[in-house]
Amino acid sequence: MIKRLIKILFVITMITITALTNAKNIVPQFSDSPVKSVYAGTTAKLDISDPSARMFRTRLNEALQQKVDFAGEYVTTMRGCGASCRMYSFVSKRTGKLLQANFGGEENSEDVVATSPRSRLLVTQEEHMNHNYEVDSLTVRFYVLEKGRLKMIKTVKQVATQEKN
Repeated sequence: MIKRLIKILFVITMITITALTNAKNIVPQFSDSPVKSVYAGTTAKLDISDPSARMFRTRLNEALQQKVDFAGEYVTTMRGCGASCRMYSFVSKRTGKLLQANFGGEENSEDVVATSPRSRLLVTQEEHMNHNYEVDSLTVRFYVLEKGRLKMIKTVKQVATQEKN
């Protein structure tokens, strides 16, 4: 009887340890950070009091014509900044203001790879190249919009899979 009880306790312990170990590997989901509603009102005029908004007003005004794709009120926009350079910005359809968070550019090579209009979660990916300009590894970062700021909540680094010819 005691041997059986020890075996059962061992199995329960192993299941618990496995579950806790796997929980650390789970990536955030859009459903983890829902918004209360998606803005469907009149689109605000672009607020050009921000120097970046003023400089990129044509692109941002075009973005404001699109549907909300992030955090219930923002539209993600991307613009080129060189040969292999991209910059991402977020403009609010509700206020016309830019979110004070950008990705891409020469100093930050993260690409925005996933957003949802019904979630405050944003996912980026950064490619790390070797000396032959081949992707060696990737860093995926998960951010949540909290009080008007993006807060990084998880980073996952992985080796890139190599295609075989």
